[in-house]
Amino acid sequence: MGVLDRFEKGIERAVNGAFAKAFRSEVEPVEIASALRREVDDHAAIVARDRTLAPNTFVVELGRGDHDRLGEWEEALSDELAGLLREHAQQQRYSFLGPVSVRFEEASDLDTGLFRVRSSTTKGPVAPAAPQVPGAYQPQPPAAGHGGHGAQPHPAAAPSARPAGPPAGRPSMPPGSVPPGTVAVIEVDGRAQPISKAVTVLGRGVDADVVLDDPGVSRRHAEIHVLDGKLRLVDLGSTNGTYLDGERVHAGPVADGSTITMGRSRLVVHLGGW
Repeated sequence: MGVLDRFEKGIERAVNGAFAKAFRSEVEPVEIASALRREVDDHAAIVARDRTLAPNTFVVELGRGDHDRLGEWEEALSDELAGLLREHAQQQRYSFLGPVSVRFEEASDLDTGLFRVRSSTTKGPVAPAAPQVPGAYQPQPPAAGHGGHGAQPHPAAAPSARPAGPPAGRPSMPPGSVPPGTVAVIEVDGRAQPISKAVTVLGRGVDADVVLDDPGVSRRHAEIHVLDGKLRLVDLGSTNGTYLDGERVHAGPVADGSTITMGRSRLVVHLGGW
């Protein structure tokens, strides 16, 4: 199960009992959790090599009826959501400038069933992380002096020799073994991801065909199009850009041996197989 899948399952478990009573048939806590996760991913900014800063203060605006339904569950739900955001950030290797907080506010312009999420970066002491299982990544707070999200544009991540890890939950092919109909394979961390569809999505999101565990990669970062046996790389408006053989491109033809760089991930294309 991927990181984002575990996040969704975690909030479902958290709200399966008492919290569900606060919402009934209106705004669902899982919807809020998903929106908060997207807010973190959308505003995470690379501020230094191997350091990605994410917002840590969140406000969920609800219409009067939905806000009133929170009642006594508001504080408990806020704590659960903040905890799940910390877990998501740890898995995605994001850093915070202060403690994570989620609060709810009433918005007079929102009807029942609608909500908005705002985020910002607030400096403050970061609590020590809970003990981790052996080998788990332990995020560290960023160095002082970095501004909050939105203070500067997201810079393009510098290409690195570190290849992306094999995508979680996706089958990968050992060298020399490709399924019938494969037009090309993408080499990711020494393993092959077959390209056989007309459009293959590359990105960090769980809905991508080739999933890259890299905070510098957008959820839907780029696509590889196959037409008449030829490949074309298309950037999907990614935050940090897509590089083909060292050149930033919006779209361009892909040749045998071409190198695609996204964030800190490096992918090598082999036409037909390898």
